[in-house]
Amino acid sequence: MNKHRQNQADISCSPLGANRLSRRDFLAVAGMTAAMLSLGDETLAQEPRSDARPESCLLDFHEERLAGTHDLVSLPQWGPYSKKFFGVSHIPDVKRGLSFDLSLFPSLATGPVTLPSVTDRPGVHPWDASSDLSFYSLRFETIWKDQLYCDLSFCKLDDRSRLIHMELVNQTGTQQEMVLNCLAQLCLPPLRENTAEPIRLCAAELPAGAVWVHALDYTDLTFAKPRPTDNLVPDGKFRGEARHHDCVGGSAVAERFGRDAGDALKYRVRLDHEFTDAVLIWRYQLDRGQSLRFQMGGVTSQDVVFQGAGDFTMVAIPLGPLAAGAHNLSFVSQGGASAILNGFVLAEASQAAGIQFPEEPWRDSPEIETIGTSGILIKYGDVPSQYGLSLDVPWAVKRQLKWRDLDQAFQNKSGDYTLGRIFGGKDRAGDPDAVFLHASSPSITIPPNSRRIVRGIVCTGTEAAVRQTLANFEPHSSQNERAFISARDKAFRFDSSPGGEPYRFSQQRMAAVTLTNLVYPLHTQGNYIRHDSPGRIWDCLYTWDSGFIGLGLLELDPNRALENLNTYTTPEGAQSAFIHHGTPLATQIYLYRELWNRTQSKEMLAYLYPRLRQFYRFLAGRYGSSTTRRHQDRLLVTWDYFYNSGGWDDYAPQKFVHQQNLTSSATPAVSSSHAIRCAKLLRQAAEELGQNQDFAEYDRDIAELSRSLQQYSWDSESGYFGYVMHDPAGKPSGILRTAGGVNFNMGLDGVTPLVAGICNPEQTQRILDHLFSSQHMWTEIGITTVDQSAPYYKSDGYWNGSVWLAHQWFLWKTMLDLGRGDLAVRIAQTGLNLWGKATDSTYNCMEHFYPRAPYGDGWIQFSSLSSPALAWFAALYTPGRFTCGFDVWIQSCDFRNNHREFRVKLKGTANNANREFSVLACMNPESKYKAFFNGSPVKYTVVQDGLLQVQLPSQAPTGELSILRA
Repeated sequence: MNKHRQNQADISCSPLGANRLSRRDFLAVAGMTAAMLSLGDETLAQEPRSDARPESCLLDFHEERLAGTHDLVSLPQWGPYSKKFFGVSHIPDVKRGLSFDLSLFPSLATGPVTLPSVTDRPGVHPWDASSDLSFYSLRFETIWKDQLYCDLSFCKLDDRSRLIHMELVNQTGTQQEMVLNCLAQLCLPPLRENTAEPIRLCAAELPAGAVWVHALDYTDLTFAKPRPTDNLVPDGKFRGEARHHDCVGGSAVAERFGRDAGDALKYRVRLDHEFTDAVLIWRYQLDRGQSLRFQMGGVTSQDVVFQGAGDFTMVAIPLGPLAAGAHNLSFVSQGGASAILNGFVLAEASQAAGIQFPEEPWRDSPEIETIGTSGILIKYGDVPSQYGLSLDVPWAVKRQLKWRDLDQAFQNKSGDYTLGRIFGGKDRAGDPDAVFLHASSPSITIPPNSRRIVRGIVCTGTEAAVRQTLANFEPHSSQNERAFISARDKAFRFDSSPGGEPYRFSQQRMAAVTLTNLVYPLHTQGNYIRHDSPGRIWDCLYTWDSGFIGLGLLELDPNRALENLNTYTTPEGAQSAFIHHGTPLATQIYLYRELWNRTQSKEMLAYLYPRLRQFYRFLAGRYGSSTTRRHQDRLLVTWDYFYNSGGWDDYAPQKFVHQQNLTSSATPAVSSSHAIRCAKLLRQAAEELGQNQDFAEYDRDIAELSRSLQQYSWDSESGYFGYVMHDPAGKPSGILRTAGGVNFNMGLDGVTPLVAGICNPEQTQRILDHLFSSQHMWTEIGITTVDQSAPYYKSDGYWNGSVWLAHQWFLWKTMLDLGRGDLAVRIAQTGLNLWGKATDSTYNCMEHFYPRAPYGDGWIQFSSLSSPALAWFAALYTPGRFTCGFDVWIQSCDFRNNHREFRVKLKGTANNANREFSVLACMNPESKYKAFFNGSPVKYTVVQDGLLQVQLPSQAPTGELSILRA
């Protein structure tokens, strides 16, 4: 993960992780039952379920749906979007950043109530999900392991409602008493990601005919001193943008704008009517006692002085008559102070006094009405529709709380369900009201080895519609049972050969986590979006992590993978080359290639190519403000954009470079290596699209970077590529070594030129010897990050010494390019064994692993850098899957006759001119096969029933591989 180690430590030692709730953005409604109306006690039995995987989802590509958004547009308004608690959320309007969150959770009648926090470890596990979120379920472990648990499912009834299905299961030999709890809240958009504090907004109240121009609606913003981020603003913000309290729209031009003389803003304003005596009124904030002078140009030429008052204030600039039509305006700072600019108003001077910017308070306190014994109606002032909830159990105690940190309230008052109105510390204006309803006595009785079922409904709409829905809800109707079974059967299921059976349970858990690790809202490119998260404790964008999320989604639903990829790309010529946060490693280009391998969608290829070419050009130092190519050897370095070059936080040489302030001179191998491979992948796409004019650029970069890595980075003594050091003039001056003279890069960074495909035979063999030697990088659970013989290796490092799946994915594909399908299978099978053992034992989906602690470490519901487990399972055990390396371009691919016949048209590249290369074809395991390339037999190995490793000849031209039943 791209995150500071300290941040992770802060989360893990917090009483409830990062889930510390702010004053205004928690509103809770809670609770359920004393007497339970159920379907009765049932002896536990395995319900029949279909394990047949649905037909492969074809890519449903629509450029018009993707081009203008970074949102996951195919997802419904209902889904697992909460940043706080497990449950279901409803987004009334994606553009506003508001969501209604509902969480239902059981507890022992005599035990504490633990909130099901998505940022803590409350014993909740995503269990099953359909890719369209019409169904997903959660397992609540009350007594581990599966002795007493609840499976909570949310099923689509229609666009306005979701069926709630709770199955409480007692597999102990004693009777259990349980209560059910419920929390509902209107969640407000935060000031910024990874904070709970809601943003404070204001409105622009203008006289008739006046025009508001937001400061960010500029045609150009330039800093007098160019910044590396001018064309790659973090988190998809606009240049100069900052999220800020008390602003119209919640954003302003800030980021030290105005401090340097020459900082400039340009606007083009189109007026649909004339002004007889216009005035321009800026709304801004400046520290008290400071002043800042701007030279204004365009419709007028005059100096404007902003005087600091501490808070937002206004300054008026007389313009005189102003005709209808388009007008240019410019503002150039004279320097000396930084301003926060919210925007300006154009109005008649006589009406200027009527311009106001009042606070726009959130109306998040609900009006609550109990309907009968089991229904509740909730109305929020900020949401035009109402919400309804009904369960087949009666409501019990209702208490109102006022609490800024409701998680602490539950923690401190465990078992006390007679809470009156209490406060979390000092009562402050704006603290959220919370209503807590709870099942008291009698509790729900579940006899030994039996189950109970509770059903309910949550819905939204007009008051009349919600009342009607609640009135019509019959929890025990056969229609609800059919709706549940129908929705559940749409949950993603893996098809596999018999050899894959031992891994299916762990794969299902990873699939559920990957499909439901979602957060809302994130603010990027001026809009709120839904976003695939590596884990919901990271409420933010993550570029390289999300590429791996997309690779995982590709095994579940190519459309979800496509939308994930689209989130991080920008149109050609955009201000920011791509959406960036964290490690600048272009996993999106690898995802692009894999999407093509799976779908051969020419429309997708053409739409994304210019976007990803722009992505590549920035990382290769060829776009806008990029500073990546600043040394004389042209090797790439990305320290200006993030502290992390390859996603490996405490990787030894990287950590040393930062500790010793060597970022101006040290260049890792990873950035140049992945740029070479990405250039090769894009060149293949360009050839498919007929974009031959781009070949020269890619070929030049590949040759230049390959030459420099070979000349300056290869260390024959250690057998690894090293960090290249540079003198003040930018000339290479040697390899970064320890005080004892050891290459500091004996690890994953030092082998990435192998992934780039630039190593000679001797280098290739030495690196393979390191990768698969138990004395160096190979362990019983996979390839470790740092050579175990290195003096800086640590067995308990976060990256330094642990095993991660992500970079092994690159090496897995590379082994196929090298014709070492045996080693590719070894990497994949070892990873699957590790993943299966850890997940089967814990139900967790972990970040990384130690040989001495193979059950995993890091976050427990992690869906990004661990996603290769999904790809490996598909490659080895899913009939109908063809896998090749990076040097092979798939032109068409077709499985037929229930995966008993296969044809694929391939195009090799110059990179495999002097060697064989391997491909994997997973066929129906019930048959025997023979393989041909261009009609001639080719050798293959049966790795296991149904899995064929085929060796294709060197210097292979475009040709067809066919596999037929023997």
